[in-house]
Amino acid sequence: MPRKKLKKFLPTHEKIKEQKILKIFGSFLNKSEIWSLSRKKVVFGVFIGIFVACLPMPLQMVLASFLAIFFNANLPISFILIFISNPLTMPPLFYFEYQIGKLIIQPENPIEFDFDSMYDNFGNIALSLWSGALVVGIFSAVTCTILVNFFWIYTVKKDRKNSQLN
Repeated sequence: MPRKKLKKFLPTHEKIKEQKILKIFGSFLNKSEIWSLSRKKVVFGVFIGIFVACLPMPLQMVLASFLAIFFNANLPISFILIFISNPLTMPPLFYFEYQIGKLIIQPENPIEFDFDSMYDNFGNIALSLWSGALVVGIFSAVTCTILVNFFWIYTVKKDRKNSQLN
């Protein structure tokens, strides 16, 4: 079952509660729904984690944790998946999102995305970057959600079939 495999890799309730930045959520971390390894909770946690990982913003952990708690999704999955965007993956991800946003917005005077001058031109690239981030985030999150849901159902059916044969 996928649930047993996930328990091996996910941090425990106690380890996540030890995260200093998550102390702001206080007693909300005691909600049993956010620790549930049911298919629906995990799949929704995947959606939140992937979507937030695509957003060009600081403190993604706080936003992903808040959304998981608010929507009763699996908190550890949401929390872990935001690390898809890390210092190694952010530059190509942001560049790709900017290019997608530029296609959508089609600004009159597009600015060439350059990481050295990104902060100087942030006001000019922000709309394209955020538009692309929302599109890429939603597309990636929906795609991953469908794949995880399909994989989960397939694995459960396969395990049931194997247990019936034995």
